[in-house]
Amino acid sequence: MGRLLLTRAVAEASVADLAAMAERTGVAVDAILLPDEGAELSAAELDGIESAYMSPDLFTEGGNAWRLLDLLERAPNLRWIHLGFAGIDHPRFGALLDGGVRLSNSPGAAAEPIAHTAMAGLLALARRLPFWAEAQREREWRRLPPDMIAEDLSRQTLVIYGLGAIGGELARLARAFGLHVIGVRRRPRSDDDAVDELVHPDQLDAVLPRADWLAITATLTSETQGAISRERLALLPAGAYVLNVARGAIIDETALIGALRSGALAGAYLDVFEVEPLPSESPLWEMANVILSPHNSWAAKGNPERARAEFLVNLECWLRGDPLPQGVHER
Repeated sequence: MGRLLLTRAVAEASVADLAAMAERTGVAVDAILLPDEGAELSAAELDGIESAYMSPDLFTEGGNAWRLLDLLERAPNLRWIHLGFAGIDHPRFGALLDGGVRLSNSPGAAAEPIAHTAMAGLLALARRLPFWAEAQREREWRRLPPDMIAEDLSRQTLVIYGLGAIGGELARLARAFGLHVIGVRRRPRSDDDAVDELVHPDQLDAVLPRADWLAITATLTSETQGAISRERLALLPAGAYVLNVARGAIIDETALIGALRSGALAGAYLDVFEVEPLPSESPLWEMANVILSPHNSWAAKGNPERARAEFLVNLECWLRGDPLPQGVHER
């Protein structure tokens, strides 16, 4: 096997795992470390790289993730990259796939914290926390007016567009709070799905008028891009809410802003946007009925270890020549 490019943190955490894997598979992993900022790999080292792990720690190191990709794009014998996160919609990943490089990812690594953040956004909006936060800043003892008192969650419906790892965890949490949950995805229902109903994406328009809450947790693909259009937002009942922890390009942001301004939608929790960072002139910044986070709903200390565990599973399959459990076959 050719060399495996890793960060120092992952290599040090994986010494025992890689040794045990070598015993099981009969293949020793020859690791090469991502060089420090300003250092380079030699042409011979680049020639020897066949695989790599793009780990979460690279995204807390000031752009090292893209520096790793720069190196890999110069590695002529690269055959496989494992991504320590779910999203594969960046054009550079598409170019690697088109060039014959295999990709696998870690859709479950940050599913729990992202779902927790989405649920926190839902609860904050449902329980009117922004209203009290504003009163607190103004040092006013201000109780909810009668027209702002919310319906019980047990009488409300949540539609989850994209019932994957994140959507599935959000469904489980939402049902614990009494919400009626409708999942939307292509794959048929399984016993593990924590939903009250499951519909095909072709039936999305039929369920949107029932949605007190629409959560967007789908992967960005050619099918999902722009899927939550102006017309579909208009299908939501008056006073509905939108939660987006997927990708900004899935929703028509201009139409969303219009619906929030007009009161057609009661509010939104948004972690992702059409343009990131969100431009300072965006009206979303100043909307009292909107909670924003900077594409950071995934932040959790447990992510690196969860992602590393998924990487090791896929690495062992790669060494054995077996199918990759989380192989990406399309973008």
